[in-house]
Amino acid sequence: MRIKIKIKHLVLFVLLPASLLILLFNFLPSQRQMDQSTTIQSNIDRTDLLQKMASTTGSKRIELIRTNILDKDHSYDPYRYDVNVSPSMSQWNNDETQRSGLLPEDIVPLLEEYILEGPSDNTRIFAAKQLTYEYDALGRKEDGDQALITAAKQLNSSSSVAKQLELLRAERALNSGDITTAETILEQTPFPSEYQEELNAQKAWLTGRLLFTKGEAQEALAVVKDGLESYKKFWQDIHKQMNAATSSPNEDSTDNTGSEAAPEAGTSDTERQLESLRTAIQSAIDMGNTSTAVVSGTLTRGDGTPVPRAGIFLRAESEVNHSITSAEPYRIVTDTEGRFEFHGVIPGFYQLQLGLGYDQIDGWTWPVQYDDWIEVKPDDRLNESIVLQPLLELQSPINQETLTGKTIDFRWKAVEGAAYYRLSGGGEGAVLGVQIRDRIVDNHISIPVEELYDGGGFSYGSRGDGWESIDPLSLLGFMNPEVRFSWNIEALDADGHLITRSNGYRLNEDTVGNLPFFYLKERELTAADQLLLDKKPDQALEKYQQNIDDDPQDVHALHMLVKLMLAKSSLTKDTTLEDKAIPLLEKLIQLQPSTNYAFTLSQYYFEHADWKSYNKYYSYYNELNRPNTNGYVLSINATALMQQGKLEEARKQFAIALKYDDSHRFIGSFLAAELYAGESLSSVMALAERYPELSFGHSGYRWPQMIKQLLAERKNQPKVFDQELKEKLEWYVNGQKDVLKQWIASAKPSALKAFMQEVLEVR
Repeated sequence: MRIKIKIKHLVLFVLLPASLLILLFNFLPSQRQMDQSTTIQSNIDRTDLLQKMASTTGSKRIELIRTNILDKDHSYDPYRYDVNVSPSMSQWNNDETQRSGLLPEDIVPLLEEYILEGPSDNTRIFAAKQLTYEYDALGRKEDGDQALITAAKQLNSSSSVAKQLELLRAERALNSGDITTAETILEQTPFPSEYQEELNAQKAWLTGRLLFTKGEAQEALAVVKDGLESYKKFWQDIHKQMNAATSSPNEDSTDNTGSEAAPEAGTSDTERQLESLRTAIQSAIDMGNTSTAVVSGTLTRGDGTPVPRAGIFLRAESEVNHSITSAEPYRIVTDTEGRFEFHGVIPGFYQLQLGLGYDQIDGWTWPVQYDDWIEVKPDDRLNESIVLQPLLELQSPINQETLTGKTIDFRWKAVEGAAYYRLSGGGEGAVLGVQIRDRIVDNHISIPVEELYDGGGFSYGSRGDGWESIDPLSLLGFMNPEVRFSWNIEALDADGHLITRSNGYRLNEDTVGNLPFFYLKERELTAADQLLLDKKPDQALEKYQQNIDDDPQDVHALHMLVKLMLAKSSLTKDTTLEDKAIPLLEKLIQLQPSTNYAFTLSQYYFEHADWKSYNKYYSYYNELNRPNTNGYVLSINATALMQQGKLEEARKQFAIALKYDDSHRFIGSFLAAELYAGESLSSVMALAERYPELSFGHSGYRWPQMIKQLLAERKNQPKVFDQELKEKLEWYVNGQKDVLKQWIASAKPSALKAFMQEVLEVR
């Protein structure tokens, strides 16, 4: 099995599976004819279904509504879409669940009927959720609220279904900023004992949000903590009872098929909701941000037309690294004017995510970038409107053209307002894609094939699969003449903001344009290459070595030998292989200069603190890659300067690097350098707030929070604290990591220990 590798720029053509797209384009009738045929068929299905509905009554009619709307239109979670697009990932839904074919004006009255006459079970909740979604999409929120009241009136007020509908009303009131209504519902909603824990947990989640919105942050935190502890204890006890019953030799074996199982620990939506809310409230309290905000906007296309019925998700830092779940609080559907509005947003860092149908995104792209974050501050009223832009048009190479020359001429349609372009590419079937060239000022460029051959990393299966699991397609990359390649262009303005890209969803004749596929047959596969493709990497290694013995100037064999040795070293943790590869790489860079080779060599010597060699290859990297605007590379160099005793140069380099790296992943190192240079904790706090670390898995407030804790700790014994801080920073700045690690391992818990431990982990 292959691991999923997160890359900054998605370079594969993700419209549809490539083979399917080519099939549609080349061999089937025109997409427009197909669309017309599909529309006609949908109209026939809709007409037949409505006629069938009209001729049916009673329980059979209710069953028709359930099977043709609830079961087909994802009403278990209405917020499901063909495509989900966010700064960090794109996903598309490839399940074969069919829609009902009914229009919103058909669905609304049928759902109204179901919540009045349907069974008093969870399907009534599903129907109510779908109905409120439909009303919200029509801009009729009040009708959605009334539908929930109507649905609840048909039920026993003490039933679980009735209580869940009441909680849904409270949630909708909170989401729309109607605090009074939300508070009234929550105060007047007792729960029956048999459902107490699940519903009480849901109530705690809503009550915590309500209290925080009212400015009662500590009370909100207490409610959420209590609710979480009670909920976890309840299910832990249930699991213990179940395990005890299962392990008892005297118990009869019982088939529980069809019964509702207890949720796995840590996996239920309810527990995730409470955990996420507790984290958000605690972080806000720590930063003194104890009032909520409003985030609103519109979703439109570049021609000004609104995009209705699209999902908008405001996702917290702790949520963006996984798929959307029903546990997330900030989600909404755009109305007929493309509008959306979130109330009661807890301060923090968020990313927006879109849910769209294929027809909504066809031919358009959302020019969002990996590091696009929204900082929500107390009492903010933010406008975060989203504008989809037309996809950029490619001109050559296109439509599976075969190339055999020493250079490739890439050409595309110029984009108004573009200051420069970024070219990426990759091979079909390989997990990895690579950035080929950045800061291209014209709408065309010639790339030597040798440059394409040099690029790329590698991918592999799970660690348990061993060294043989390495992906040969990723290793050969553009050197494989049998693979079809694709390419992508991004257009950026002078500030580095994305304007549009060529990569997107193109689903019909009008939007498909030129396909970005080509073959590169400048070279032929060698016997060693074939061994690699046959997944015999050790035999390939031997063969590449033999090729070099026969011809020391064989650049391809030398390149592949180095690449395989470094890959094997990485997978097996055999550092001797890396050590053996470095002299070969130094020989290779003499035969064929390359920024990738220069960077790899500089990284190796950085890790070994060989500063003479590091400086040599870093300077060479800069010569080959001007201007150097890579924030990561600049930050590594700043760290190297610091450890060489060039503190002032390092400080200047960190400041430059942070401007190019929106993730601010090296802010911890910069703070350490500033403190060692004599800057006060207060001034360093300002830097930490100016450059929040926005990387997945960390809070953007974690460095400011640690500085605040250092300030508090310093108050007790300022001179002693300052002396100890200086000593620990000196160890770090001078590269004495082993000494620092030993102190961390033996020291008692303190703010200083926590800070230095995090600084040491900066990568």
